[in-house]
Amino acid sequence: MNTLKYKGYIGSVAYSEPDKVFFGKLEGIDDFVNYEGESVSELTAAFHEAVEDYLAFCEGEGVKPEKSYSGSFNVRISPDTHRSIARLASEAGVSINSFVKDALAKAVENPVLGTASLVDGYCVPARSGAVLRESSPLEGKQTKLVLDVPASEIPFAKQLFARLGWMVE
Repeated sequence: MNTLKYKGYIGSVAYSEPDKVFFGKLEGIDDFVNYEGESVSELTAAFHEAVEDYLAFCEGEGVKPEKSYSGSFNVRISPDTHRSIARLASEAGVSINSFVKDALAKAVENPVLGTASLVDGYCVPARSGAVLRESSPLEGKQTKLVLDVPASEIPFAKQLFARLGWMVE
């Protein structure tokens, strides 16, 4: 993604062919602040003006302006953890960056307190959940499938799995 930077703020850059105009918005803040221009220099000037207007608005309202986040940060970990992440990423066929990005996204989507476990090469929050068993029609054996389900969703999951013919422990 193309971006503009000014006073610690990051702005997106896009182009609308039908309107023949460049446009964007401040990224990484909860408020919606946009800008546009017919050329790169007009877009840049509009972006700078949007940042200045946002800061003036926040000052006038007595609120603290939010800062943009670049999407990049450094994390210090032990060499052993680094080695383990590299091994797991390699086994998953992805880069370390992609592995960590996916693991962090999953952690943010499902925040829980407590411990975490490694599942399929990714760190996922450990929660109490339902244990499901699915019969194998070919061998007549049962395959155990452990599925993490938030406690509030267990009744729904049990109904769904019963409709699928799965035995729930």
